[in-house]
Amino acid sequence: MAAETTINQVFRNRVARYGDRLAVEKKRNGRWEQASWTEYYDRSRNAGLGLHALGVSRGDRVALLSENRLEWLYSDMGALGIGASLVPLYPTLVADEVGHIVQDSGAKVFIVENRAQLDKALDAREMCPDLQKIVVIQDDAERFEHPDVLSFEDLMTLGRGQGREGEALFETFSSSVGPDDLATIVYTSGTTGVPKGAMITHGNIMSVLRSLDRIEPRYAFDSDQTVPFLPLSHVFERVAGHFYGMYVGITASYAENVETLLHDIQEKRPTLILAVPRVCEKVYQRIMMQVKEQPAWRQKVFYWGHDIGARISRLKEEQKSIPLFLGLRYRIAYALIFKKLKEALGGRVRWMTASGAPTAPEIIRFFNAAGIVVVEGYGMTECTAPATMSNLAHYRIGTVGKALPGVEIRLDDDGEILVRGGNVFRGYWNMEAETRDAFTEDGFLRTGDMGILSDEGFLRIVDRKKDLIITSGGKNISPQKI
Repeated sequence: MAAETTINQVFRNRVARYGDRLAVEKKRNGRWEQASWTEYYDRSRNAGLGLHALGVSRGDRVALLSENRLEWLYSDMGALGIGASLVPLYPTLVADEVGHIVQDSGAKVFIVENRAQLDKALDAREMCPDLQKIVVIQDDAERFEHPDVLSFEDLMTLGRGQGREGEALFETFSSSVGPDDLATIVYTSGTTGVPKGAMITHGNIMSVLRSLDRIEPRYAFDSDQTVPFLPLSHVFERVAGHFYGMYVGITASYAENVETLLHDIQEKRPTLILAVPRVCEKVYQRIMMQVKEQPAWRQKVFYWGHDIGARISRLKEEQKSIPLFLGLRYRIAYALIFKKLKEALGGRVRWMTASGAPTAPEIIRFFNAAGIVVVEGYGMTECTAPATMSNLAHYRIGTVGKALPGVEIRLDDDGEILVRGGNVFRGYWNMEAETRDAFTEDGFLRTGDMGILSDEGFLRIVDRKKDLIITSGGKNISPQKI
């Protein structure tokens, strides 16, 4: 098989490989809506051909404003399939922010989730001359009176209406897309507050997927299952979650919402979880609060086991053997304490991420002692999500791991982290000056983050460059440490 160079090729190949096996599902109103790989592709094709019928062509932009749902995925893969690029927006954005992004990106079609998001779109429409149609996913309210507004089902009907000729047309569109074609524009405020559209190509995405797949031991297999809950509008969930999951061939069961997350996890028993530090912190804090309510002797047993687990975790981190007597005590501690944590997360989780902010070492060691490796990483939208990741077997707690295969990391003279590789974005949409300023003369991305690199290549994040305090003696001090 020829090397895959676009996410479109990945999608077609996985559909051919897995067919009727469950690909994605989303819990809504207490029940799971499901799609096999074949159904996923068929619905994405209908969405893509519907967009084409509305005038979207290769190189055009489609904006999307919605919470996680299957229609989000169909819209994404449908737009990519006809050579367009998707512009995801956070559902929490206000009308002015929505208007600026849709106007700046020049989106032709705007897909929104419900009546509340439709109101934002209609408020912003006057400032968006390129916007031709608005598609509303939820069609359970009153019908739309605006002539340029249609339902998602109307969009799918347009796609289905092209029949067998349409199927061949979608294949032609999908196959014509190359690695240099724009896949998405992700708007990020950065540190300036001015939204900037990061241009990410199919090649950028594929570079990340290939890098993740080259790391040993492997992160994932096609027998794995995950319960995503982070927003698809964020580049981390979309690339490291959705696209990497597709690349590997895992099943994704999207949680109903954050409130039902623990129940959904216990029901689906995932093997991998993509999370942020706050999730780990909340689980740990809940356990510690429950411990404080226990009798003194139970608390003493817990802290004894907690200490044993921390020692085991340190030995694993240092890749040292575990003494026999310590190992026997750990078995007891695991049965009394750590097994309960793993069971609370379904009982099968091998690892979970904690990216985006620092995580306290004691929390990481607690999870590690339960047999759940906490994977730390570092990246930014301009790096197509991850630039570094912890290895499942070789890691240093308190660092964000080593550079992904094929990614170069170096520190500038002042300690700023610089990144170069196939994962680094093309530049900012309609911002030539900002794009030039984002790179060094030899093509490294200026991240704006300060770091420390160990001799082994482990990266430690210090602070944001603009946050550093420079004393009268010329010393840089990190406010985070203060």
